[in-house]
Amino acid sequence: MKSIFEPPDQHQVAQYAENLLRRANLVRRDGWQEYRHIWSCGEVIGTALILGDDAELHHCGETPISALERWAFNLWGLTGGQSDVDAGLRRTRAWFDSIRAAR
Repeated sequence: MKSIFEPPDQHQVAQYAENLLRRANLVRRDGWQEYRHIWSCGEVIGTALILGDDAELHHCGETPISALERWAFNLWGLTGGQSDVDAGLRRTRAWFDSIRAAR
């Protein structure tokens, strides 16, 4: 069993990216109303980050920075997430930038 301090494996991180891209496409097609109450908070804010939708982040009580901080821990585990937060979220920003570039 993996420790919460360890990051998810690369397959899981790739699945996060695929999942967020799929959700972003759904929101582009249908809008937020159908999804914001059935997806988890993390799914909503991750999708909003992909879409650059600061209004939806605000609707969730988040800022772009707080949303990136949450995702840093999902992507890199507790230790790696904290290191990325301390470094200005460079790794997490780059991950989201790469997903945006892939869409």
